[in-house]
Amino acid sequence: MSTITFNKDEVIFRQGDFAEGMFDILSGSIGIYVGYGTGNQKQLTVLKSGDFLGEMGLIENYPRSATAVALEDGTQLDEIGSREFSSYFKAKPERLLAIMRQISQRLRERTEDYESACKMLADLKAAMGEPDQSGSPLMEKVKGLVKFYDSVMCAFGESAFMSYFPSDRHFR
Repeated sequence: MSTITFNKDEVIFRQGDFAEGMFDILSGSIGIYVGYGTGNQKQLTVLKSGDFLGEMGLIENYPRSATAVALEDGTQLDEIGSREFSSYFKAKPERLLAIMRQISQRLRERTEDYESACKMLADLKAAMGEPDQSGSPLMEKVKGLVKFYDSVMCAFGESAFMSYFPSDRHFR
């Protein structure tokens, strides 16, 4: 394990990179992006001291799902390599609980997003066949879902979801 210091706007890892380790944030903040450096760049979240990043790729042995960028000069991270993973958590069991809580919180947030989307789509189905409802609260919910979908799921091009709506409705 080693401590690494990053300056503002320095890339920690890139989306698609092979995951060789994870990081425990000691100080500073880190932006997590999809489509980083492209016209479709979207910031998904900001992580701060006490948070972890890169654990998904390490645990699942998958490429990085997003790009991590230091948002402050002097951002410090403990890098935990795949070979050090078990020994790190044996030495710091409280950090294992912290990572489990962080993963649980992320899952809970995505579950809430999913439940909200399901409710919204059920409401939309119920409203089908009615006159144009573009100004209704239901359509405002649909706009929110479309914006969420565009920002998170379709970072690299035009949303397929958007093509289902007439362009004169101005969902964006």
